[in-house]
Amino acid sequence: MGRTVVVLGGGISGLAASYHLSRAPCPPKVMLGGSWLQTLEARGAVLSQELLQQQAQEAAATQLGLKEPPSHCLVHLHKNCIPQYTLGHWQKLEAATQFLASQRLPLTLAGASYEGVAVNDCIESGRQAAARVLGSEPNS
Repeated sequence: MGRTVVVLGGGISGLAASYHLSRAPCPPKVMLGGSWLQTLEARGAVLSQELLQQQAQEAAATQLGLKEPPSHCLVHLHKNCIPQYTLGHWQKLEAATQFLASQRLPLTLAGASYEGVAVNDCIESGRQAAARVLGSEPNS
């Protein structure tokens, strides 16, 4: 039975796939984007469904060992859908945090812009921010 490769892409940093997907009963999903996509666009490449499917199949073969072509492939292009931090982000964040503390400003930084873009990172960021505002230690 053929495998299905689903390409979800644009604005996603690198290839988000892992070995366990090749063993999973549900079809693997391949996410492409980030600097790879930006490089293609800068070269003037046409981001066709065929190109994205070919790249996803190559990535699945290389990363997951899935050599046989998929029985079905759905391609969806979503540009700028997941934020990416720029070079020096952590240093800027540390400087901003130190400035806020030194000036005793009543401001707490929380959310995807600061310490993680995944939903669980955002929840944890909000939990820690609330604990700081309330003057308590966040529970692990």
